[in-house]
Amino acid sequence: MKGKTRPQKKGEKGAERPKQIPLWLRRPDLEKAEMKTVRFPKTAAEGFQQMVMLSETALRWLRQSIKAEHPGASEAKVDLELRKLMARWSAADARWIEKWKKERDRYFRG
Repeated sequence: MKGKTRPQKKGEKGAERPKQIPLWLRRPDLEKAEMKTVRFPKTAAEGFQQMVMLSETALRWLRQSIKAEHPGASEAKVDLELRKLMARWSAADARWIEKWKKERDRYFRG
């Protein structure tokens, strides 16, 4: 049996798994058609301007939702609620980043 290898069973070390193609690569024609409908910014300044417009829209919608939840509230009260909500998001983001760093270290740094 010298020079011959025996077929490996499922679950054994070294057994090759069939390579799975990512979903977005399975149908490149659909991806290409979808990307053609998107207009990307031509310059960094244009991209920054689009980001600012999207941020302003999101803040306006957030204010409107706070006003809907607190009918008759003054602008100061709405601003206070907005700041409280953003502070909670910031704290949640900090916790998420801390958890992500631990996971990253666990998987990629040995």
